[in-house]
This record gives sequence, C-alpha cells and structure tokens, in this order.
Amino acid sequence: MEKLNLIVVFLEGMLSFLSPCILPILPIYLSKLSNTSIDNLKTGKFTKSDLFKNTLFFIIGISTTFFILGSSVSVLSSFLKTNKDLIMTLGGLIIVFMGLFYMGIIKSKLLNSEKRFNMNTKEINIVTAFLLGFTFSFGWTPCIGPILASVLIISSSSNSFLVSNLLVLVYTIGFVFPFILVALFYNKLFNTINSIKKYMGKIKIIGGIIIILSGLAMFSSGLERAINNFNLQTKSQAQRNENIENEENQSSKKIKALDFELYDQYGEIHKLSDYKGKIIFFNIWATWCPQCREEMPYIEELYKEYNENKEDIIILELASPNIGREGDVEHIKDFLKEEGYTFPVVLDESGSQIYQYGINSFPSTLIIDEDGYITKYVPGAMNKETMKYIIESCK
Repeated sequence: MEKLNLIVVFLEGMLSFLSPCILPILPIYLSKLSNTSIDNLKTGKFTKSDLFKNTLFFIIGISTTFFILGSSVSVLSSFLKTNKDLIMTLGGLIIVFMGLFYMGIIKSKLLNSEKRFNMNTKEINIVTAFLLGFTFSFGWTPCIGPILASVLIISSSSNSFLVSNLLVLVYTIGFVFPFILVALFYNKLFNTINSIKKYMGKIKIIGGIIIILSGLAMFSSGLERAINNFNLQTKSQAQRNENIENEENQSSKKIKALDFELYDQYGEIHKLSDYKGKIIFFNIWATWCPQCREEMPYIEELYKEYNENKEDIIILELASPNIGREGDVEHIKDFLKEEGYTFPVVLDESGSQIYQYGINSFPSTLIIDEDGYITKYVPGAMNKETMKYIIESCK
C-alpha cells in the first residue's frame, strides 16, 4: 500500500505542475526568474545561470510551503493514529470529492476562491525567488488545492512520521522536477509546452481520475479496518471477562513467573524480583505484528494513567531482537521512538522468555501478582477496557 501511495503522490505532483493555473502562465514566471522578456526566453537570449539559480530557489520556496503543511498534519499524529480508520474512511470520501471538483463535475465557490500574491521588484535574486515560490504555492488554491489536500490526507494515514514526510517529499519532487527541466531547456521546450496547453481539459480529467481512484482505495481500506475493529469491539465485554476468568479457573495451581535481568530501550536494568509486592502487566510483542501495533496505544495510555510505574501497577513490555522476523535492537528502539511510546521495553536478545513460556502468538500478556505468580495469561490483542479489567481484578 505504501509503495502504491508513493507512485500516486508522485503522479499527483506532476499533475499539479500541469494544472491550468500553472502551465499557461509558466512563461511569465520564467521571464521573471530570468530577469528578461518572454521573447528572449524563446530565442535563448538571456543569462541561463540566472534562470537556473533563481528557479532553484523558487522551487525551494515551494517545497518549504509543502513541508510546512505536511508538518502541521504531523503535529496531530496522536489524534490521527487513534482515529486512523475513521480518517482513512472519511479522507477517502474527501479525496473523491476533490477529484470530482478538479474535473469540474462538482462546483464550489468556496474552493474556487483564490488569492494571488504579487511581488513588485525590478530584478529577481535568490531571496526574492524564494519568496516568490513560497507565496506562489499558497496562492493558486483552485488548481493545486484539491491534489495537495489528497496528498496530505494520504500522508496523515501513513504508519509512521518518516513515511508521512516521505510522501510529501515524493509529491514535491513530482511537482518541482518539471520546473528544473523547463528552466534548463526552455527555448527547446517552448513549442512542447504550447502544445500541452491544448490538452488541459484531458489532463484535468486524467488527474481527477487518479485522485478519485486513490480516494476510493483509501476509503475501502479504512472501511474494512473499521468494520473489523467494530466486530471485535462489539463482542460482549462480559463474555470477554468471563473467558479470562474461565482460563484462570481451569488451572488451580499457581505458576511462578520466571525471573530475569534485562535492559530496556533506555539502558535501565529490570529484574522481575525487584517488583515483588506489585502487580505486573507483562506484554510480549513484536514490531512486525499488526495486532501488537493496534493495542500499543492503549498500553501507552495505561502506562500514563498508572503513573509511569511509580506506584503499585507495573507496565512492562518485552521484545526479542533478531528472533524470527524481528529486527535488531536499534530497529526496535527506532520503532518505539517514531511511534512515541515511552513505556519500558526489556530486550530479550536470547529469546529465553518466549521459549520458556512457550509463547506461540503475538501479542501475549501475563499478569503477575504481588508474590511473583502468574495469575492470568491472555493470548491475542485486547482493548483498553479489557486490559484495565484484568489489572484491576488482581488488586
């Protein structure tokens, strides 16, 4: 899905360049950047170094705007992750709407309103070229807006901060790369650009179709995830709790938890025996496990609610670097940092805990009581309410 998104946003960047409010006035902007007339551009009678240098800073200005917009979405990362299914579903519909608007099928006075920034200066230099690009990218909302909005929605639904920024970067490359080519070979491409203008209507239709298809793909993916999560969460909480209690009652013999001495992602050492007298929520997971990823935000919330292991409830996670499909220690640390998880994760490089407990599915959770005995074992993902129930039931 991420590879498909990269292709889509690159094509959307190219289509942004070919939009009706950019390509037709391209000669005007290039004449400004080259500090010459359009006729001189056609014949090549201008200082090419000025055009290339100013165009370079012009597209840096444009890129700055796109990354500011992308970063503003990233600020909401916590909200976006929590409501990812809803955002993907509604975002897909919004993208389809934007595609229909781009094609001219849907009309909107609000979206058609535009603001142009004029810059009166006798001669363009690298500073004014940057400012021109910066204001240029804000000004032509009817053409760039629908496509850029779809890119930002796709970016906001990605799995990590890095992927989100990569999508914005790929869109920016698709948008600014033609500017560089035209700046280098404008006198040779002049006729080609004029011929492309004849097909603006078809280009808008093609662009609209690409936007609509990407929106439908996001909508269907988000809807499928939402339905699956809804079906999981609509199971009777009482039934879930009853199943946990039944598993507990099936074994009247208490099992002593295995002691260990392992370091976490912060370099701090953890011994199970040091937590005697406290209840331990011990969760075993892997970075590649989708179910683990789904329940980790709930675990982070519980870690905060129980005062970050400073009281009688200990939230402790375990990952096993280089075991099976798991990455190395740095991979796990990077994953936790990118996702913003702060709960301690002990790193079992030998895999002894997995083998000795016979863990055969991720995630798996053990509840260890004040005396160091395992009172509950829960295979599979849980919602926050179930996690809290099994913790509180051990008090």
